[in-house]
Amino acid sequence: MDKVTAKKAQIIAQITQYLIENGMADIGLRKLAAVSGASDRMLIYYFETKEALLSQVLEAIAAGFTEQLDALLGQHQRCAAVLLSELLALGGAPQFRAVIQLWFEVVGLAARGQEPFATSATAIAKNWLQWIEHRLDAEERRQAIALFAELEGRLMLSLLAVNAP
Repeated sequence: MDKVTAKKAQIIAQITQYLIENGMADIGLRKLAAVSGASDRMLIYYFETKEALLSQVLEAIAAGFTEQLDALLGQHQRCAAVLLSELLALGGAPQFRAVIQLWFEVVGLAARGQEPFATSATAIAKNWLQWIEHRLDAEERRQAIALFAELEGRLMLSLLAVNAP
C-alpha cells in the first residue's frame, strides 16, 4: 500500500469511528480535519470534496457492518423468518446500536435529497438488499424487500423505545 492510500485509509478509519460515536451533527470540513488529524486542505487533496470523503466513509461503515454480520451469522441461506429473527437480535445488541442510529440519520438526510447522503444511502440500501437476498432460501428471495422493510421499521421503533408486536 502506497503512502497516499495508507493515509486515506487512516483518515477514513478515524472519521468512521467519529461518526459512529457522534453522528452526523457538526461534520463541517474543519471538524472532519480535526478528527482525522489532517488539515482541511489535505482532506481536499486526498478526497477532492467533503462529499466524496463522506461517501467513502459511509461505504466503509456499511462494508464493515456486513463483514461483522457475516462473521456472526455466516453466509449460508435460511428462511426469511429465521434471518429476520437473527438480524433483529443483532440489531438490538449494543455493539450495533450506534451504527443503526447513524444509518437512520443518513436515511433522513437522504430523504431530504441531501448529497452525498441520497446517493450513498441508495447504494447502501441496494447492497444491503442484495446481502439479504443471498442469505434467503432460493424460494423466499422475493421476500427480501418485505424483510428489509420490516427489519428497518422494527429497528426504528426499537430506537424510539416503541414496543412493536
